[in-house]
Amino acid sequence: MQAVVDAPIVCILEPGILQQRLDWIRRVTVEGLLSYRLEGTTLQLTYRRELGPELEQIVADEQKCCPFLRFTLSHAESAVLLSIEAPGGLGMDAQWLFDQFLPRPAPASAPRLCGCAPGKCG
Repeated sequence: MQAVVDAPIVCILEPGILQQRLDWIRRVTVEGLLSYRLEGTTLQLTYRRELGPELEQIVADEQKCCPFLRFTLSHAESAVLLSIEAPGGLGMDAQWLFDQFLPRPAPASAPRLCGCAPGKCG
């Protein structure tokens, strides 16, 4: 599956729908992302095989709202491979687009009011 790359670089989703889409992508990332590799303006992702149908729907939806991105989805024997290519010249904006598909670091534990380290007191 591929998108047209001559489209304007703008997402057409309304803010509420955009947030729902981002939450969906993040959930799929948490549930099934096995590995990823970022090379310039191309992000290559590998997901658990059983997420194939959901990834197909994500790609179809993303192609409608972000036609400037090129999506390539393929099914391997044990995984689903997704490649996302942003147009050249986006710089750090491409990173923001890709961040939506990448795992987030675990949040640092909030300090306790008592001053103890997490897990050290009740």
